[in-house]
Amino acid sequence: MLIHSRRALHTALSMLVGLALAGSVAAQTFPVKPVSMIVAFPAGGGSDVLGRAVGKGMAEVFGQPVIVENVVGVGGSLGVLKAANAQPDGHTILAGSPLELIYTPLGVAAAKNKPEDMRLAALVGHTPIAIVVRKDLPVNTLEEFAALARKADKPLSFGSTGIGSLYHLMAEKALQIAGARGLHAPYNGMAPYLKDLMGGVIDFAVIPLVGPVLGAIDGGQIKALAIASSQPLARLPKLPLASATKGFEDYQFSIWIGIETSVKTPDAQVAAVHKAAYTALGNPDIRRIIETAGSTVAEPMTLAQLDAFYKKEVVKATAIAKSIKLEPQ
Repeated sequence: MLIHSRRALHTALSMLVGLALAGSVAAQTFPVKPVSMIVAFPAGGGSDVLGRAVGKGMAEVFGQPVIVENVVGVGGSLGVLKAANAQPDGHTILAGSPLELIYTPLGVAAAKNKPEDMRLAALVGHTPIAIVVRKDLPVNTLEEFAALARKADKPLSFGSTGIGSLYHLMAEKALQIAGARGLHAPYNGMAPYLKDLMGGVIDFAVIPLVGPVLGAIDGGQIKALAIASSQPLARLPKLPLASATKGFEDYQFSIWIGIETSVKTPDAQVAAVHKAAYTALGNPDIRRIIETAGSTVAEPMTLAQLDAFYKKEVVKATAIAKSIKLEPQ
Protein backbone atom coordinates (compact mmCIF):
# COMPACT_ATOMS: atom_id res chain seq x y z
CA MET A 1 0.00 0.00 0.00
CA LEU A 2 2.82 2.40 0.97
CA ILE A 3 4.73 1.53 -2.20
CA HIS A 4 1.66 2.18 -4.34
CA SER A 5 1.07 5.52 -2.57
CA ARG A 6 4.66 6.58 -3.18
CA ARG A 7 4.40 5.60 -6.83
CA ALA A 8 1.15 7.57 -7.18
CA LEU A 9 2.73 10.59 -5.50
CA HIS A 10 5.80 10.32 -7.74
CA THR A 11 3.58 10.09 -10.81
CA ALA A 12 1.53 13.12 -9.75
CA LEU A 13 4.66 15.18 -9.04
CA SER A 14 6.13 14.19 -12.40
CA MET A 15 2.94 15.33 -14.14
CA LEU A 16 2.97 18.69 -12.31
CA VAL A 17 6.63 19.24 -13.19
CA GLY A 18 5.88 18.33 -16.80
CA LEU A 19 2.97 20.77 -16.97
CA ALA A 20 5.07 23.52 -15.40
CA LEU A 21 7.87 22.93 -17.89
CA ALA A 22 5.40 22.87 -20.78
CA GLY A 23 3.91 26.16 -19.60
CA SER A 24 7.37 27.66 -19.28
CA VAL A 25 8.34 26.55 -22.77
CA ALA A 26 5.05 27.88 -24.17
CA ALA A 27 5.66 31.24 -22.54
CA GLN A 28 9.23 31.37 -23.83
CA THR A 29 8.22 30.54 -27.39
CA PHE A 30 5.14 32.79 -27.49
CA PRO A 31 4.05 33.82 -30.03
CA VAL A 32 4.47 30.86 -32.35
CA LYS A 33 2.43 32.40 -35.17
CA PRO A 34 1.16 35.82 -36.32
CA VAL A 35 -0.83 37.75 -33.74
CA SER A 36 -4.27 39.05 -34.69
CA MET A 37 -5.02 42.54 -33.37
CA ILE A 38 -8.74 43.24 -33.54
CA VAL A 39 -10.04 46.81 -33.78
CA ALA A 40 -13.78 47.07 -33.15
CA PHE A 41 -14.27 50.19 -35.32
CA PRO A 42 -13.48 51.18 -38.92
CA ALA A 43 -10.02 52.22 -40.08
CA GLY A 44 -9.11 55.81 -39.28
CA GLY A 45 -10.52 55.96 -35.75
CA GLY A 46 -8.52 56.39 -32.55
CA SER A 47 -8.29 52.69 -31.71
CA ASP A 48 -7.21 51.91 -35.27
CA VAL A 49 -4.52 54.62 -35.48
CA LEU A 50 -2.99 53.87 -32.08
CA GLY A 51 -3.43 50.12 -32.43
CA ARG A 52 -1.56 49.99 -35.72
CA ALA A 53 1.25 52.13 -34.31
CA VAL A 54 1.87 50.00 -31.23
CA GLY A 55 1.20 46.79 -33.18
CA LYS A 56 4.10 47.59 -35.47
CA GLY A 57 6.42 47.85 -32.48
CA MET A 58 5.02 44.71 -30.88
CA ALA A 59 5.69 42.76 -34.07
CA GLU A 60 9.37 43.68 -33.80
CA VAL A 61 9.47 42.39 -30.22
CA PHE A 62 7.55 39.22 -31.02
CA GLY A 63 9.39 38.38 -34.21
CA GLN A 64 5.95 37.66 -35.65
CA PRO A 65 3.57 39.87 -37.68
CA VAL A 66 0.76 41.66 -35.83
CA ILE A 67 -2.14 41.74 -38.28
CA VAL A 68 -4.85 44.35 -37.69
CA GLU A 69 -8.41 43.26 -38.39
CA ASN A 70 -11.30 45.74 -38.24
CA VAL A 71 -14.40 43.92 -36.95
CA VAL A 72 -17.25 46.44 -36.96
CA GLY A 73 -20.78 46.27 -35.60
CA VAL A 74 -23.13 46.60 -32.60
CA GLY A 75 -21.22 49.56 -31.14
CA GLY A 76 -17.96 47.63 -31.13
CA SER A 77 -19.45 44.58 -29.43
CA LEU A 78 -18.74 42.27 -32.38
CA GLY A 79 -15.03 43.03 -32.26
CA VAL A 80 -14.83 42.50 -28.51
CA LEU A 81 -16.73 39.21 -28.79
CA LYS A 82 -14.37 37.94 -31.47
CA ALA A 83 -11.37 38.69 -29.25
CA ALA A 84 -13.05 37.28 -26.14
CA ASN A 85 -14.13 34.06 -27.86
CA ALA A 86 -10.85 33.38 -29.71
CA GLN A 87 -8.49 30.69 -28.51
CA PRO A 88 -7.21 32.23 -25.23
CA ASP A 89 -3.51 31.76 -25.96
CA GLY A 90 -2.47 35.38 -26.50
CA HIS A 91 -2.45 35.18 -30.29
CA THR A 92 -5.63 37.28 -30.52
CA ILE A 93 -5.60 40.69 -28.84
CA LEU A 94 -7.80 43.76 -28.97
CA ALA A 95 -6.78 47.38 -29.46
CA GLY A 96 -9.74 48.76 -27.61
CA SER A 97 -11.22 51.57 -25.58
CA PRO A 98 -13.87 51.92 -22.88
CA LEU A 99 -16.34 52.68 -25.68
CA GLU A 100 -16.83 49.08 -26.78
CA LEU A 101 -15.48 47.37 -23.68
CA ILE A 102 -17.57 49.16 -21.06
CA TYR A 103 -20.09 51.64 -22.46
CA THR A 104 -21.66 49.60 -25.27
CA PRO A 105 -22.84 46.83 -22.90
CA LEU A 106 -24.50 49.56 -20.80
CA GLY A 107 -26.51 51.07 -23.64
CA VAL A 108 -26.98 48.47 -26.37
CA ALA A 109 -29.37 45.64 -25.64
CA ALA A 110 -27.99 43.63 -28.58
CA ALA A 111 -24.43 43.75 -27.19
CA LYS A 112 -23.44 40.38 -25.77
CA ASN A 113 -20.03 41.31 -24.40
CA LYS A 114 -19.38 42.28 -20.78
CA PRO A 115 -16.50 44.36 -19.37
CA GLU A 116 -15.20 41.36 -17.42
CA ASP A 117 -14.74 39.34 -20.63
CA MET A 118 -11.45 41.14 -21.27
CA ARG A 119 -8.32 42.07 -19.36
CA LEU A 120 -6.26 45.22 -19.87
CA ALA A 121 -2.69 44.18 -20.74
CA ALA A 122 -1.28 47.65 -21.49
CA LEU A 123 -2.43 51.24 -21.66
CA VAL A 124 -1.30 52.88 -24.91
CA GLY A 125 -2.49 56.47 -24.65
CA HIS A 126 -5.07 59.03 -23.62
CA THR A 127 -6.90 61.20 -26.12
CA PRO A 128 -8.65 64.49 -25.27
CA ILE A 129 -12.28 64.92 -26.33
CA ALA A 130 -13.99 68.06 -27.67
CA ILE A 131 -17.45 69.32 -28.53
CA VAL A 132 -17.43 70.18 -32.23
CA VAL A 133 -20.08 71.50 -34.62
CA ARG A 134 -20.64 71.69 -38.36
CA LYS A 135 -18.83 74.64 -39.91
CA ASP A 136 -21.99 76.64 -40.66
CA LEU A 137 -23.76 76.20 -37.32
CA PRO A 138 -24.12 79.81 -36.08
CA VAL A 139 -22.18 79.39 -32.83
CA ASN A 140 -18.52 79.90 -31.90
CA THR A 141 -18.50 79.19 -28.17
CA LEU A 142 -19.90 76.53 -25.86
CA GLU A 143 -22.14 79.15 -24.24
CA GLU A 144 -23.61 80.09 -27.63
CA PHE A 145 -24.08 76.41 -28.45
CA ALA A 146 -26.02 75.82 -25.22
CA ALA A 147 -28.24 78.84 -25.94
CA LEU A 148 -28.93 77.68 -29.51
CA ALA A 149 -29.72 74.14 -28.36
CA ARG A 150 -32.30 75.52 -25.92
CA LYS A 151 -34.10 77.81 -28.37
CA ALA A 152 -33.76 75.86 -31.67
CA ASP A 153 -37.01 75.07 -33.48
CA LYS A 154 -36.00 71.42 -33.70
CA PRO A 155 -33.52 69.35 -31.64
CA LEU A 156 -29.90 69.59 -32.76
CA SER A 157 -28.73 66.34 -34.32
CA PHE A 158 -25.54 64.64 -33.19
CA GLY A 159 -23.57 61.51 -34.00
CA SER A 160 -21.71 59.00 -31.88
CA THR A 161 -20.14 55.57 -32.12
CA GLY A 162 -23.35 54.04 -30.80
CA ILE A 163 -26.07 54.11 -28.18
CA GLY A 164 -24.49 54.08 -24.74
CA SER A 165 -21.03 54.99 -26.05
CA LEU A 166 -19.00 57.52 -24.10
CA TYR A 167 -19.51 60.07 -26.91
CA HIS A 168 -23.28 59.50 -26.78
CA LEU A 169 -23.38 59.94 -22.99
CA MET A 170 -21.16 63.03 -23.15
CA ALA A 171 -23.38 64.64 -25.79
CA GLU A 172 -26.50 63.87 -23.76
CA LYS A 173 -24.81 65.27 -20.66
CA ALA A 174 -23.93 68.50 -22.51
CA LEU A 175 -27.55 68.85 -23.69
CA GLN A 176 -28.79 68.11 -20.18
CA ILE A 177 -26.59 70.91 -18.81
CA ALA A 178 -27.90 73.24 -21.53
CA GLY A 179 -31.49 72.33 -20.69
CA ALA A 180 -32.09 71.04 -24.22
CA ARG A 181 -32.85 67.84 -26.10
CA GLY A 182 -31.07 66.43 -29.14
CA LEU A 183 -31.57 63.94 -31.94
CA HIS A 184 -29.07 61.08 -31.69
CA ALA A 185 -27.71 59.32 -34.79
CA PRO A 186 -25.60 56.26 -33.89
CA TYR A 187 -22.83 55.17 -36.30
CA ASN A 188 -20.52 52.17 -36.63
CA GLY A 189 -17.41 54.15 -35.80
CA MET A 190 -15.98 57.64 -35.66
CA ALA A 191 -14.95 58.02 -39.30
CA PRO A 192 -18.53 57.82 -40.71
CA TYR A 193 -20.00 60.42 -38.36
CA LEU A 194 -17.00 62.71 -38.78
CA LYS A 195 -17.70 62.57 -42.53
CA ASP A 196 -21.35 63.46 -41.97
CA LEU A 197 -20.41 66.27 -39.59
CA MET A 198 -18.07 67.74 -42.21
CA GLY A 199 -20.83 67.36 -44.79
CA GLY A 200 -23.38 69.17 -42.62
CA VAL A 201 -25.61 66.11 -42.27
CA ILE A 202 -25.51 66.37 -38.46
CA ASP A 203 -25.17 69.47 -36.29
CA PHE A 204 -22.61 68.51 -33.68
CA ALA A 205 -20.67 65.71 -32.03
CA VAL A 206 -18.50 64.90 -29.08
CA ILE A 207 -15.38 63.44 -30.62
CA PRO A 208 -11.78 62.50 -29.77
CA LEU A 209 -9.12 64.91 -31.02
CA VAL A 210 -7.23 62.39 -33.14
CA GLY A 211 -5.52 62.87 -36.52
CA PRO A 212 -8.45 63.19 -38.97
CA VAL A 213 -10.45 65.33 -36.52
CA LEU A 214 -7.52 67.69 -36.00
CA GLY A 215 -7.12 67.90 -39.78
CA ALA A 216 -10.80 68.76 -40.20
CA ILE A 217 -10.52 71.49 -37.55
CA ASP A 218 -7.36 72.91 -39.12
CA GLY A 219 -9.02 72.87 -42.54
CA GLY A 220 -12.12 74.70 -41.33
CA GLN A 221 -14.40 71.77 -42.20
CA ILE A 222 -15.74 71.67 -38.62
CA LYS A 223 -15.54 74.02 -35.62
CA ALA A 224 -14.24 72.98 -32.20
CA LEU A 225 -15.98 74.82 -29.34
CA ALA A 226 -14.41 73.44 -26.17
CA ILE A 227 -12.25 70.63 -24.84
CA ALA A 228 -13.54 68.37 -22.07
CA SER A 229 -10.23 68.30 -20.25
CA SER A 230 -8.57 69.66 -17.11
CA GLN A 231 -5.84 71.40 -19.08
CA PRO A 232 -5.43 73.05 -22.50
CA LEU A 233 -4.22 71.07 -25.49
CA ALA A 234 -0.83 72.18 -26.79
CA ARG A 235 -1.86 71.20 -30.31
CA LEU A 236 -4.86 73.61 -30.14
CA PRO A 237 -3.81 76.23 -27.57
CA LYS A 238 -6.72 78.59 -28.36
CA LEU A 239 -9.38 75.92 -27.75
CA PRO A 240 -10.99 76.77 -24.38
CA LEU A 241 -11.78 74.31 -21.62
CA ALA A 242 -15.44 73.34 -21.31
CA SER A 243 -15.07 73.82 -17.55
CA ALA A 244 -14.64 77.58 -18.13
CA THR A 245 -18.29 77.80 -19.24
CA LYS A 246 -20.98 78.19 -16.58
CA GLY A 247 -22.68 74.89 -15.87
CA PHE A 248 -19.88 72.85 -17.45
CA GLU A 249 -17.43 73.15 -14.54
CA ASP A 250 -17.31 69.34 -14.05
CA TYR A 251 -17.45 68.45 -17.74
CA GLN A 252 -14.09 66.62 -17.92
CA PHE A 253 -13.49 63.38 -19.82
CA SER A 254 -10.79 61.64 -21.85
CA ILE A 255 -10.66 58.47 -23.86
CA TRP A 256 -7.99 55.83 -23.44
CA ILE A 257 -6.80 53.16 -25.84
CA GLY A 258 -5.31 49.95 -24.54
CA ILE A 259 -4.25 46.46 -25.54
CA GLU A 260 -6.55 43.79 -24.15
CA THR A 261 -6.58 40.02 -24.01
CA SER A 262 -9.34 37.58 -23.23
CA VAL A 263 -9.66 37.23 -19.46
CA LYS A 264 -9.08 33.48 -19.98
CA THR A 265 -5.58 34.06 -21.40
CA PRO A 266 -2.85 32.55 -19.16
CA ASP A 267 -0.85 35.04 -17.09
CA ALA A 268 2.39 34.15 -18.89
CA GLN A 269 0.99 35.17 -22.27
CA VAL A 270 -0.63 38.30 -20.84
CA ALA A 271 2.75 39.24 -19.33
CA ALA A 272 4.38 38.75 -22.75
CA VAL A 273 1.80 41.01 -24.42
CA HIS A 274 2.27 43.56 -21.62
CA LYS A 275 6.05 43.57 -22.08
CA ALA A 276 5.85 43.80 -25.88
CA ALA A 277 3.39 46.71 -25.79
CA TYR A 278 5.45 48.78 -23.36
CA THR A 279 8.65 47.98 -25.22
CA ALA A 280 6.96 49.29 -28.37
CA LEU A 281 5.83 52.42 -26.52
CA GLY A 282 9.44 53.11 -25.59
CA ASN A 283 10.27 53.53 -29.29
CA PRO A 284 10.53 57.28 -30.09
CA ASP A 285 9.15 56.77 -33.62
CA ILE A 286 6.05 55.01 -32.34
CA ARG A 287 5.54 57.61 -29.61
CA ARG A 288 5.77 60.31 -32.29
CA ILE A 289 3.02 58.64 -34.35
CA ILE A 290 0.75 58.47 -31.30
CA GLU A 291 1.42 62.07 -30.30
CA THR A 292 0.97 63.33 -33.86
CA ALA A 293 -2.42 61.63 -33.85
CA GLY A 294 -3.37 63.85 -30.90
CA SER A 295 -2.90 61.41 -28.04
CA THR A 296 -0.65 61.43 -25.00
CA VAL A 297 1.40 58.27 -24.52
CA ALA A 298 0.38 56.56 -21.29
CA GLU A 299 2.87 55.96 -18.51
CA PRO A 300 3.75 52.27 -17.98
CA MET A 301 1.66 50.39 -15.42
CA THR A 302 2.03 46.95 -13.87
CA LEU A 303 -0.61 44.33 -14.61
CA ALA A 304 -1.96 44.75 -11.08
CA GLN A 305 -2.25 48.52 -11.61
CA LEU A 306 -3.97 47.95 -14.95
CA ASP A 307 -6.48 45.57 -13.35
CA ALA A 308 -7.32 48.18 -10.69
CA PHE A 309 -7.55 50.98 -13.29
CA TYR A 310 -9.93 48.95 -15.46
CA LYS A 311 -12.24 48.10 -12.55
CA LYS A 312 -12.37 51.79 -11.58
CA GLU A 313 -13.31 52.72 -15.17
CA VAL A 314 -16.21 50.25 -15.10
CA VAL A 315 -17.54 51.82 -11.89
CA LYS A 316 -17.23 55.35 -13.33
CA ALA A 317 -19.03 54.44 -16.56
CA THR A 318 -21.88 52.81 -14.68
CA ALA A 319 -22.31 55.99 -12.61
CA ILE A 320 -22.46 58.21 -15.75
CA ALA A 321 -25.05 55.94 -17.38
CA LYS A 322 -27.16 56.05 -14.21
CA SER A 323 -26.94 59.87 -14.03
CA ILE A 324 -28.71 60.29 -17.40
CA LYS A 325 -31.04 57.34 -16.78
CA LEU A 326 -29.65 55.36 -19.70
CA GLU A 327 -31.69 52.30 -20.66
CA PRO A 328 -30.28 49.66 -23.07
CA GLN A 329 -31.94 49.94 -26.46
